[in-house]
Amino acid sequence: MKITNQALREVHQHAAEGYPNEICGILIAARGSDVVTQSRRVRNTVVDRARDRYEMDPRDQIRVQDECDKRGLVIVGYYHTHPDHPAMASVTDSDRSWAGVTYLIVSCVKGEAKAQNAFMSERDQGTLRQVPLEIVG
Repeated sequence: MKITNQALREVHQHAAEGYPNEICGILIAARGSDVVTQSRRVRNTVVDRARDRYEMDPRDQIRVQDECDKRGLVIVGYYHTHPDHPAMASVTDSDRSWAGVTYLIVSCVKGEAKAQNAFMSERDQGTLRQVPLEIVG
């Protein structure tokens, strides 16, 4: 996965603001490009376990999809944080994964984004495997 410095900064800012809860969002690229240039925040609808779970608000997802459709952009992946835990895919993350999209997981320690890794699954609900992450421009 390739992501611009600016898009990654947006994710890091969201992570810091959402700490100590998990935050989530959408990764966006220009149609035909493999570089994530934008991110969009999505509300985490989980209340009781927001510290270690997230569920994307479907209304936010539809809003972002509509925006992308109108602007010729595509959703290429999703991001979320692991507060005070490593940026590694959990069993829950794998169990909820879709094939063909990238998942960016950010470790946020004491309110500061510390590390990030990208993951993909070969099948829906398949094991997420780490893929190269390149930060560009």
